Amino acid sequence: MKTKQDYALLVNELEKDFVKKKMKNYEKAITVEAKHKRQTQQEMNELQRDMKYQVQEEKADTESKIAMKKDAIQSSDASIQLYKDEQKSLQEKLQKLNEKQQDLAMK
Repeated sequence: MKTKQDYALLVNELEKDFVKKKMKNYEKAITVEAKHKRQTQQEMNELQRDMKYQVQEEKADTESKIAMKKDAIQSSDASIQLYKDEQKSLQEKLQKLNEKQQDLAMK
C-alpha cells in the first residue's frame, strides 16, 4: 500500500529526472554551438589571410563575408549564453527538488 508520501516522493523523483534530462540537452546544444563557432572562426581567419593576396574588388567581397562570419560568431555566443543561463536555472530547480525530497522523507 503506497502512502501519500510515497507518491509525493515518486513525483519528485520524476521531476528531478526531467530536469536532469533537460540539462543534458542544453549541454549537447552548447557543445554543438561551440563547435559551430570554432568552425566559423577558422573560416573567418582563412578569409582574413586570403585578403593579403587579393585585389581591391576581391577584398570588398571578402570583407562582407568576414562581416557575416562575425555576425554568426556573435549569434553563437548569444545562444551559448542563453543555454548556460537555462542550465543555471535548472540547477537551482534541481536543488529545490532535492530539498523537497529531504523534507518529504522526514514526514
